[in-house]
Amino acid sequence: MTNETDSFVNEVDESLRQDRALAMAKRYGPYLIGLFVIILAAMAGFQWWQRQQVETARAQSDAYMAAIELAQAGDFDAAKTEFERLSGEGPRTYRAMATMQVASILQGQGDLDGAIAAFDEAAELSRDPIMRDTARLRAAYIAAETQDFAALQTRLQPLIESETRLAYLGRELLGVEAWEAGDLDLARSTLQNLTLAFEAPQGVQQRAQLALSVIGPAPAPAAGGAETAPSQGEN
Repeated sequence: MTNETDSFVNEVDESLRQDRALAMAKRYGPYLIGLFVIILAAMAGFQWWQRQQVETARAQSDAYMAAIELAQAGDFDAAKTEFERLSGEGPRTYRAMATMQVASILQGQGDLDGAIAAFDEAAELSRDPIMRDTARLRAAYIAAETQDFAALQTRLQPLIESETRLAYLGRELLGVEAWEAGDLDLARSTLQNLTLAFEAPQGVQQRAQLALSVIGPAPAPAAGGAETAPSQGEN
């Protein structure tokens, strides 16, 4: 009897569990199915988005190279038109690269203000620190020829404070332009710091040393001061 009773109890428990599971399935099943469908749709959408990004980047790369070929062939107007189009569409990196190409063409055509503006725009677009600082430096080189020293110094400050090696070229430009502007104290201190910067490129250090040798040392302070007053014991 005990075995029969235990068997009956087990059958009842199993039946209750099945009834409970069926009730849970009826209650929550539609929600679980809906959630599963949403997850599948999200995964499919993400994969589609990734494919679109790859295809867009590939198309942008092809168009960019085609514009480069136009520039190499000497058709700068057509190249600039294509780069201007590319600067407004596609992945951010290609937009920044295309904007830098526009700036280079404008510089070659003599539109220096337009070139500075385009390099500034490329620096704003760039997420890569090297590309950003390259755009900043190229704009600064042009500004050194077209703007006053105060404007150039303001422009160079973000580049000098950056953590890329291009910061040393920015400091070199600051030192040379300070010399040109007659601010010899700033020129000496900037160039001297470059000669002591172990991480600075060797060429930058050598040019800084050469510039310092031409500028010469700071003049010694003039000797002077009031004569020593005689002590009270002296007549």
